[in-house]
Order: sequence, then structure tokens, then C-alpha cells
Amino acid sequence: MGIIFNYFYETNSDYRFFYTLYFFHCFGAKTTGKLLFEQGQTLEITLQSKTTISQQAMGQAIDFNVDASGTHAYKVTNTTEDNHTLNHTVKRITFSFDGMGQKQSFDSDKPKDLNGQFGKPIKEMLDKKYDMIIDPAGNVKMAMPESFTSAQADSRMAIITSMMKEVVDIVQPPQKGKASFFKVLPGNEAGKGDAWTTSYIANGGKVDAAYVIGDINDSTIVVDFAENSVTVTKAEMMGSETTTTMNNKSTGKIILDRVTGIMREKTINTESNGNTEASFGTLPVTSKTTTVITVKPVQ
Repeated sequence: MGIIFNYFYETNSDYRFFYTLYFFHCFGAKTTGKLLFEQGQTLEITLQSKTTISQQAMGQAIDFNVDASGTHAYKVTNTTEDNHTLNHTVKRITFSFDGMGQKQSFDSDKPKDLNGQFGKPIKEMLDKKYDMIIDPAGNVKMAMPESFTSAQADSRMAIITSMMKEVVDIVQPPQKGKASFFKVLPGNEAGKGDAWTTSYIANGGKVDAAYVIGDINDSTIVVDFAENSVTVTKAEMMGSETTTTMNNKSTGKIILDRVTGIMREKTINTESNGNTEASFGTLPVTSKTTTVITVKPVQ
């Protein structure tokens, strides 16, 4: 077989040409991590999460199920070689909650729900807008405003929002010098099999993540990742302030557009365990969350 291959490679120029193209296509594909946006385009992002939570209290397990979704969008208001300016808005928030003998649901597209018991804090989320300027790699150069003051929610809403932090967090502007939503790839040229790590502070704890480029083809870049994090959240339960500390382990996959570098889809599977500290004792907690994020251009 080797003799036949060498014969064709040495005597057939067309064979050498196509083999060289194949070699570079399969083994030489690289990406620079540079993002390409179109002036005036809007990118709509949908985040959907499903969470199951089990909490031990007085020797019994209390189970919660929370399905939540958030739809938000970035409009490209200016783009140059050096930076991109995007305007962020929140379009829709939904959730359904089943636990402790109660079932609640909410959809911000329904006027009846907006005028109900959860309407006020959700309206405030929907009203929050910000602009951000990012560099070609997706790092934040500036956000205006830099942050929003969190609204004081009643105990029922506080418990639910603590269970759907991924949705609640889409409201907040990213910090200057940090990675924006669009920053995935490393700043240097990278190819299939290349790996890198990140580490930062978020939600009261540390996040350590490792990434590897699993594939690069004509249309997409596939990135696999694993993440360890600690989150700290505060809420009110039975008239007592609680602090929940969770250790989280996540794995997932990110699919990027090969030409623009912009995310198309991200899936995350997270398993967590920790404790809720309150005046009435320490309650062990475990949870599992599946999150799917999709990005699509809209008119």
C-alpha cells in the first residue's frame, strides 16, 4: 500500500495537489478567535434550563423542579476593526416551579402574569438595557451602565430566582476587562486538539474551566469544556435568611460559526452539592441542571 501511495504521490501532480488540500483541511485548520459582526444585525439568544433540586430537612427529602427560560438580544450598533458596540435588551422570561406542595408558573409575554405576584421584579428585569464595547476577541472594554441594583423581591420570588440564576444573570452587564458572552476562543491562533483554561470570580465564588477544540470543519468550530465552580446565594425561607453554598461540576459543548466566530449553541450539564445555612440548622442540598443556549440572527 505504501509503495502504491508513494508512486502516485511522486508521479501525479494532481494527486499531490488534492492530497495537500486534504492534509491542510483535516490537520491544518486554524482559528484566530476574531469575531465578525455585521453593522445593524441583531443576535437573539435563548437560554433554557431544567433543574431538579433535593433538599434534606428534618430527615425528609424535599424535591423541587424548576424549568426556566430567558430570551435576550444584542444589536450591533457599531463595528470597526478595533471594537464592536452592542446594545443589550431582555425580551422574555418564563419559569415553572413545582415543590413544597406548590406549583407556580410565569410568562412575561402574558399580561395577566405581569400584573400578578411575580410581575413587578420581572418587569424591572425586562426594563434593564445596557450597551457594551468589546474588542475583536470578545473582551469587554466598557459597559454602560456598569451594573444594575438588584430589586428587593419577596421571599417566594427570591427562592425561585435563586434556582434559575442563569436566567436572572442575563440582565447584568459584563465587567470591564472580563470575557463577554461572545468570548469563547483563546486570543492566539488555535487548531483541533489545542486546549486552554480560564479562572475568574462569579456569584460569590471561583470558576475554573478547561476547554479543548474538538473539531474544526467548513462551517463550525466545536469546543468541549469542563468546569468546576462554587456559588453562594442568599434567600429567605420560613422567615429566616439563608445562605446556600454549592460546589458545581459542569461539562458541555459549544458550537461556533467558523466564519464569524459567533456562538450558535452551547449545552451545559451540571451536578451540584452543598448546604443551606439558616437559623434553624444546616440543610444538605443536591441538584442537577441541563442548560441549552441557542443564538440566531434576526431581522
